[in-house]
Amino acid sequence: MADDDLDVSAEEGAKGGKSKLIIIIVAAVLVLAIGGGAAFFLLSGDDSETADASASEEVSQEVSVATTGPAIYLKLDPAFVVDFIVAGKQRYLQLNLTVKSRDQGQVDAIKIHMPLIRNSLVLLFSSQVFNELQSTEGKMALKAAAVESINTILSEETGAGGVEDILFTNFVMQ
Repeated sequence: MADDDLDVSAEEGAKGGKSKLIIIIVAAVLVLAIGGGAAFFLLSGDDSETADASASEEVSQEVSVATTGPAIYLKLDPAFVVDFIVAGKQRYLQLNLTVKSRDQGQVDAIKIHMPLIRNSLVLLFSSQVFNELQSTEGKMALKAAAVESINTILSEETGAGGVEDILFTNFVMQ
């Protein structure tokens, strides 16, 4: 009989423990659901506020590019060498470039994204017509295209351009 009494109390204890566990789980689920709903409501906000915030971020990044101050020069090493076939003869173009900017942050970004920039410039230089590069106008057009190419990459990667000019420190055609 003593054994029967122990078994009954064990069943009552297990039944009471299970009901407490169920109550705790239900309470935890309710707290999480209410907290999640409140977080969603508070964090979702108005889409126009989010768009205004992102637009102001973009403007502040563009404004952060320095337009005054001392010039900073970055030499792009090694030299660019591109080959052309002109009238059945192989011709070469060798370019040494230096980038001019007034924003140290953008000069650092150029260093970081140098492989992407060099790739873009090699593709630009190799797409030129050899005979057109012999004129001053052709060289100036190439210079402007190189500035645009680098600023496009910087805009995509950092949100702002920053290259003011490209200087040809060596321009050899043979």
